[in-house]
Amino acid sequence: MKKKSIDYMLSLSLLKQLKSQNLITEEEFTEIDLLNKKSFNSP
Repeated sequence: MKKKSIDYMLSLSLLKQLKSQNLITEEEFTEIDLLNKKSFNSP
């Protein structure tokens, strides 16, 4: 469980970097983050 949390936080950090560099839009960020939450929270 802890590894999933760390993996999610790492993915979130990377997404934030992409967004700050304008490589993805806010909408893309939100969609990807939602998918990541589902993936990392699945059993």
